[in-house]
Amino acid sequence: MMISTKNIVTPTPEELFYQKIYWLNQLSGGIPETNFMTDYVRPAIYKGRNKTLTFEIPIYLSEFIINLAQKSELSIYLFLISTIGILIQKYTNKNDIIIGSPTYQKFPNEDFSNSIIPLRFRINNDIKFKDFLIDVKDTLLNAYVYQKYPFNELINLLELPDYQNRCPIFDIVVLLENIHKQSLQDIRHDLTFAFIHQNNLIAVKINYNEDLFQEETIKSVFKCYLNLVKCVIKDIKVSNISLLDTDDKQKLLIEFNKKVGDYPINEAIHTLFQKRVEQTPNEISAVYRSNYLTYQELNDKANRLAKFLQHIGVKVGDFVGILKDRDLNFIIGILAIFKAGGAYIPIDINYPQDRIKYMVSNAEVSIILTDYSCLNILIELLENSQSLKNLICLDTKSNHGHLSAITQVNIYDPLDFEKYYPENLAQSSLGKDPAYMLYTSGSTGLPKGAIVRHDGAINHIYAQYDELELTEDFCFLQNAPSSTDISVWQFLAPLLIGGKTVIVDIEDGAVPAKLFKVLKEKAITVVELVPAVFGELIDYISQLPPHKRLLPDLKWMMVVGEPVSVKRVNQWLQLYPKIKVADAYGPTEAADDITQFIIDQPLPENQRTVTIGKPLANLNIYILDQKMNLVPIGVPGEICVSGIGVGAGYWKNPEKTNLSFVPNPFTNNKNTLPEKRQDLIYKTGDLGRWLPDGNIEFIGRIDHQVKIRGFRVEIGEVWALLNQHPAVRENIIVAQKQEDLDTQLLLAYVVAKTQVALNISELRSFLKEKLPEYMLPSAFIFLEALPIGPSGKVDRKALPQPDNLRPELATAYVIPRNELERVIANLWHKALNLEKVGIEDNFFELGGHSLLMLQVYSKLREIVTTPLSLVDMFRYPTISSLSKFLSKTSTEEIDNFQEEVERLAAGKSRLKQRLQQRKNL
Repeated sequence: MMISTKNIVTPTPEELFYQKIYWLNQLSGGIPETNFMTDYVRPAIYKGRNKTLTFEIPIYLSEFIINLAQKSELSIYLFLISTIGILIQKYTNKNDIIIGSPTYQKFPNEDFSNSIIPLRFRINNDIKFKDFLIDVKDTLLNAYVYQKYPFNELINLLELPDYQNRCPIFDIVVLLENIHKQSLQDIRHDLTFAFIHQNNLIAVKINYNEDLFQEETIKSVFKCYLNLVKCVIKDIKVSNISLLDTDDKQKLLIEFNKKVGDYPINEAIHTLFQKRVEQTPNEISAVYRSNYLTYQELNDKANRLAKFLQHIGVKVGDFVGILKDRDLNFIIGILAIFKAGGAYIPIDINYPQDRIKYMVSNAEVSIILTDYSCLNILIELLENSQSLKNLICLDTKSNHGHLSAITQVNIYDPLDFEKYYPENLAQSSLGKDPAYMLYTSGSTGLPKGAIVRHDGAINHIYAQYDELELTEDFCFLQNAPSSTDISVWQFLAPLLIGGKTVIVDIEDGAVPAKLFKVLKEKAITVVELVPAVFGELIDYISQLPPHKRLLPDLKWMMVVGEPVSVKRVNQWLQLYPKIKVADAYGPTEAADDITQFIIDQPLPENQRTVTIGKPLANLNIYILDQKMNLVPIGVPGEICVSGIGVGAGYWKNPEKTNLSFVPNPFTNNKNTLPEKRQDLIYKTGDLGRWLPDGNIEFIGRIDHQVKIRGFRVEIGEVWALLNQHPAVRENIIVAQKQEDLDTQLLLAYVVAKTQVALNISELRSFLKEKLPEYMLPSAFIFLEALPIGPSGKVDRKALPQPDNLRPELATAYVIPRNELERVIANLWHKALNLEKVGIEDNFFELGGHSLLMLQVYSKLREIVTTPLSLVDMFRYPTISSLSKFLSKTSTEEIDNFQEEVERLAAGKSRLKQRLQQRKNL
């Protein structure tokens, strides 16, 4: 810090003691983050690259401030720092803020060993501005009384780190040049509001760090400040102070939401598909492995099944489950359910039995489309299901001994529905009717069903046609799990435009080498990946020679589900400058994507995030504060949406529906979008902010909901279920960002009941019975007690971070014994970021998950020659078991090879004998 060398006022030891106590009291309880959100990543070293913009406060406002302060310079400063304090509070949504203020030197020859002091304000939203002025006055005067305490000593006293790129206590300084010196060179802060009072005018020079902020951001900040000052002269409550004027609101409501599309939203998905069948009956509609269906064949098969569904009772609005692997029959099932008037519910066959039972029971499903191979999953389910009456197997019958155990339901197969005529059915569903229901994670411990209408899904599909300029050449990779909203438009979007849906197994859609092969051989034009798989694909392609990287047919790389990093986007564009990246964002409750950002040029490396773009057609995006008020450009708030895509709420959950689907307070504005779906707003629970160009930056979740590998996870659901374990006293679940993987992991902090021993295997097995694999915590950390902060709540910042050592498992650590085990252990070490792994350790108990297993699998396939499937990796989750499997398979191969050699040798010997006999004859 700047230290003056003359006329320094040295406080006595007694003064220092009292000043020390004062500052300890003022700054105890943690230092709040007090700053405007930056536009760029903060550099590791402060470079001092500052720029200054000068603004004038209009005369009528300047005169009001001067008169209110009775022309006292100190009182003018009091007003200015108070208004800046409220401005920061509005920007950060925090009532506890710290601002830097230069020391107040009453006498010309007075100087101190420090040049600046921190002012801490706790802002009460319910008081009027003049009352807040009084609070600030008390804080300011007390701080000046104790301003002699050295700033460097204060940092040491609070045990704050010595940051090389910022000030450890505050980021914003406010001063009035009339009474303050500007010796601020070494403070390393981000912003200075330097006001000056001359005659009847007040001006401000905003000095900002160019490494952090754009000029447009600073201009927007000052505009909001003027709007704030216009409000406070009316002496209203802090909560009622607005940063927006009429023009600002007009921009947010209309200019940023002006995209409109004329789409067939009054029709149903299957009727639009039928129109396409008439146009391209013989074109290929869907492909799975070596099998395919033309548009006419797909339509005929769906019609037959639809007529059978109506025969057994499906009516408009009924839910029909689909529990099977994704293939051609899956897409036939979706269309058949639509044609019969129903809405489909995808049920992942890998879900735990408890979750499947709840979904079937909650949705009151009476019919499930499945396969014979899946009936073993349904046996236990049928024991307790009151509603389920019919199972329709879409594959051919095979020998399954468990069929005799199923007696309480009707079981049908293709022989029952293929006898129907393939003509189209009469119109049943309309655009307003439900199309599908997806179960998302719920905070109560139970998933909730989000209902989406035909018109919402159609609007999304057609809006993307326009955004991506898609034509009949559209060939879409269907790689997303059927339980996600991503899968819906992957299945259906190509079918409404004459394109082709290419369905692949999980392994082919996630293992980089196989995924790349599919993209190339199937001539895919659009692929949609979650960031973790996107990153793995980039790493794989980067290792290929340039001539083998070519993807001549691919036009779009869509990245969805979680935020993608600037680094990964730039890596892709370096590999494929002509294949654009589309960063799409949207919730299940609003028919998938609601915004999108198209990237065709590398982004600045110091850009903080990849934006999620602008609203798609026929959707309005609002960014709102807790009171449903619009927030200014640059200010974080909740992302909310109205328009055609907004769904029909949550099934049989009016409380949650009423909290998330709320009346739209902005319908009185002259909106260019269709009126009929403007009456509701869906509150996403996501934080975002408008950027000056009308794009949106995604910031994170308001609550504790996160995205894990593209799946939405309510942390409260994991917490509630873990609490049900009889040995768990309390727990807390947190998400941890994994930068290298572009994804998040869940960590479980667990406190056991008194004198109870817990181990990871037990807890993981307990949760595995109730939760899908992607919702399982990657690490369990046992604590004696959860850390509690001053507020009485769990102090999440005080939770210990898991290191890269092997977790405490129930199994003892056993070192690898041979070369194969060492190879596998090395792959695990790199994937899990652990210093050591034992051959008896379970991959998943070490924090592994399916994507990491795919990563290990793809690399292991490059090393071993033994046949190995992804299923084998999950079947043998320890190094020892996997090594034994590979060794056994290899030995069997050698034995089989030797037997074949011996068989051929024997045959050759017999052939020689016969030839010799013929010669003798």
